[in-house]
Amino acid sequence: MSTQTMVPKAAGAGVLAGIHLLANAALLWLGYYWLGVPESRTATLLWSALVALVLACLACWLHGAAFAGFRGAPPADAFRQALRHLPAVLVAAVAIAVLYGLLAAWQDYSREPAFRLVSFLTLKLRKPVKPTAVRRVFDTALWLVRWMVLPVFLLPLVSGAAGRGWAGFGEIARRARAWPYWIAVPVLLGCAFRAPFWLLAWRPHMHSFAAEMVSFVARLLAAYLLFVGSWLLLVFLTAGGSLVRSHSKSAVSP
Repeated sequence: MSTQTMVPKAAGAGVLAGIHLLANAALLWLGYYWLGVPESRTATLLWSALVALVLACLACWLHGAAFAGFRGAPPADAFRQALRHLPAVLVAAVAIAVLYGLLAAWQDYSREPAFRLVSFLTLKLRKPVKPTAVRRVFDTALWLVRWMVLPVFLLPLVSGAAGRGWAGFGEIARRARAWPYWIAVPVLLGCAFRAPFWLLAWRPHMHSFAAEMVSFVARLLAAYLLFVGSWLLLVFLTAGGSLVRSHSKSAVSP
């Protein structure tokens, strides 16, 4: 590929990354505002629901544009494409939220079947089985499903919905045959959604309030950059495409 072709792609990726750095911060602020909206009256309850709907639509539009962009659309076209396919992306996001909600409910419910399994194994093996060991197996299996199996199958679906609308739902599990993707998904998801909280929860010992504030701001900035960078890299790997800034065709070098 010629240098002239690579430069617009890098520029398009930089534009998309810059938009995400600013837009995700705005979404986080809107989410913080939504959490503080009182729901004591009908009017404020309706306002809270409206803010939540706007927040969900904007988030799906922004991240749908990232998938569309890394599938090959220029940044401006990526946002138009994601807006056109927003209903499909919203349906995919709601389905995924419901699925993960069911997993959270199962995590609470699984304590009972885990206890029953401990009793059954103790009776059959005639040896005491530690409940913590069985619980650890259940938690490990749930972790694999939540952070590896489902994302490997569902992220391509979101990518397809952003790029092709309802027809893109057929792309579910499109990357499931690529074994490096199975490794990259939990690593990048952990870097995007777990590591930032660990970084913020870290409390280095400081000798003054000013030093503590500098440390907190630095950790907050690092956590935010880690979230945006890791998520965009995962989107890029899922979409399997490349950004271009214009529709101009450049000659391909041999």
